[in-house]
Amino acid sequence: MLSLRALPLALPTIAAALAFASGPASGCGSSACVDLDGDGFFVGTACDEQPIDCDDTNVLRNRDCELVPPPDCVATPTAAGCPCASTFGGRTCFPADPAAEGVGGCRAGFAVCTDAETLGVCEGAVLPGVEACNERDDDCDGRTDEGSESPCGGCTPGCEGPVWGGTDLPFEAVPGLALTAAGELTLEREERIESTLWLANSAGGTLTRIDTELGVETARYATGPADAGVPLEPSRVAVDNLGDAWVANRSFGGISSLLRVAGERARCLDANDDGMVTTSEGPTPLPFGEDECVTLVLPVGEPGDVARALAIDGNLGLDGISGGDVWVGYHDGEAIEHRDGLTGALVERVETPGFAPYGAVFDREGTLWMISRQGQLLSLDRRARPLAPVVREAPLACFLFYGVDVDAQGGVLVTGFDCDQVHRFDPRTERWTSTSTDAPSVRGAVVDETDATVLRAWVSHTDGRAARLRLSEGRWVVEETFELLGPGFQPLQTIGAGLDARGRPWFVSEIGVLDVGAEEQGVATALDPVTGIVAAQVPVGRFPHTQGDMTGAKRAGRFEPEGLVRQVFAEGCPGEDHPETEWRRLHLDARAGAAGSIDIRLRQAADPEALEDAPFVALGTFPDEPSPYELAELDLDLGGAIEVELTLRVSAADGAPVVGRVGLEVGCPGPI
Repeated sequence: MLSLRALPLALPTIAAALAFASGPASGCGSSACVDLDGDGFFVGTACDEQPIDCDDTNVLRNRDCELVPPPDCVATPTAAGCPCASTFGGRTCFPADPAAEGVGGCRAGFAVCTDAETLGVCEGAVLPGVEACNERDDDCDGRTDEGSESPCGGCTPGCEGPVWGGTDLPFEAVPGLALTAAGELTLEREERIESTLWLANSAGGTLTRIDTELGVETARYATGPADAGVPLEPSRVAVDNLGDAWVANRSFGGISSLLRVAGERARCLDANDDGMVTTSEGPTPLPFGEDECVTLVLPVGEPGDVARALAIDGNLGLDGISGGDVWVGYHDGEAIEHRDGLTGALVERVETPGFAPYGAVFDREGTLWMISRQGQLLSLDRRARPLAPVVREAPLACFLFYGVDVDAQGGVLVTGFDCDQVHRFDPRTERWTSTSTDAPSVRGAVVDETDATVLRAWVSHTDGRAARLRLSEGRWVVEETFELLGPGFQPLQTIGAGLDARGRPWFVSEIGVLDVGAEEQGVATALDPVTGIVAAQVPVGRFPHTQGDMTGAKRAGRFEPEGLVRQVFAEGCPGEDHPETEWRRLHLDARAGAAGSIDIRLRQAADPEALEDAPFVALGTFPDEPSPYELAELDLDLGGAIEVELTLRVSAADGAPVVGRVGLEVGCPGPI
């Protein structure tokens, strides 16, 4: 049989098709009138009375090749017309957003491999549809009945009325308030610029401070006594809301310690009252205990706990002078400690049996996320009492988790250096996605939110390379991989990743090879985010096994403390002026965040124009007074216009409230 796989995907004319199809093609010695792709259109010299196919490799292209483009088989290898091996019969296929496969009712189908050794139409796939009120996830986004909700939420029978924040009346950003990627309402965020990189030199027992604008090490601080009986190894760094650096010293067999270094000289302590601040300058640290910019040192945890995760929350304290409270995860002790951001004093400890904390980060809503190396992801609502960690087992074939960060959409980015993959967990849908990388052993990770139009991230690889990722349809994809080789050093064992104020990624390598036989030292490397060319290299101390928020990228901004928005509802029951509308309840679908609240007020008038003169009445404060809010107690008139006012507030730099929907439940004398 003559194979037509070599034919162009689009034959411009019937004559061209006949020319390419000459010769035997039916297997019985005759000259060709065949339908290799099974679409009912034919190619061959003996097809006088048959419909002619302009592309006999693709069932979707027959008479209309000029209108129907050939598939991009690199981007979508299971599309109709893409190559296949007929000996395998076909392939599973899902001609829709790959993130939706397996979510809700969506399922993959099967495409048969045709005689042309190209795939046919995908049969049997269940694809995303229009969300309907049927208690099913029709559009396969992990949510049920959204966009078709009643004011009560979901598809509550008998609950009717207008919905604010849905498809018919979406939220709009106003001064002080912004929209999330999902169209929810939250407080506007103010960004702050930082230009300092902090990294822990584990083997040297020091902390390096780098000015990222100048590309130089400006100071190095001892993180523990040189003659400690059990070595203290600094390995985790987190920068608080004031710009001070916190360091967790792990100790194998001893007691871990926590250390704070002032980010500004004004916060250093004149411990000996001599009117001067004595502090390190350059790469030679002062002896431990003599640097007056080291403002706090204290032992933490129990013997053998091994501090291995560190994150700072947005709690600014009652007087607003705190840089945030500190959360320490103990790998061997399987526990988390919450410590005061001013004194370091223990606030509370929660045990995590079976979960060994390794890395930590807070998201914008104030939720703490931690990873264990054994493929577990922990979330902790710090507002809940008592604290109740939630641990998820990642449904992955391989893991050995290493780095963790969160994006502006709430997704959790996790690297796995044992299987050379990056993963994303979406808390909204509880769905994991994974992407293989072009280089082995993925370590550090940092999300890049400098471009408002696209979410990117950077990850480091042990072999001295780094990769730029882009978030596409809920999945991280590798855009490009770069060598970190600069004019000075060849980095190896690249562990950490951070982002500076100019949006440049920095990568920390345990070894920077300069000359053969030279003393081993670490190196920090900055890349130009556009070209991927090495922009700076800074030699640092020995074996900087650094992880964490080294530049304060997660703390480099804060929410506006308050924002107000109003919405008028003038339509309840049908009919002129809606005279019979009974306003029953207000339903609020919202998340308070770790430090947020929402005040709800309402006023009524005969028509929208008269609302300006009407007084507001308080309905309640969320979450202390949960939804729904009864309107019958307000003695409202039937009909007229209602104006709802929401005031969103936050008392910390993170943990802002988020509003998903506001519904007004109404009653009418007859069917609506």
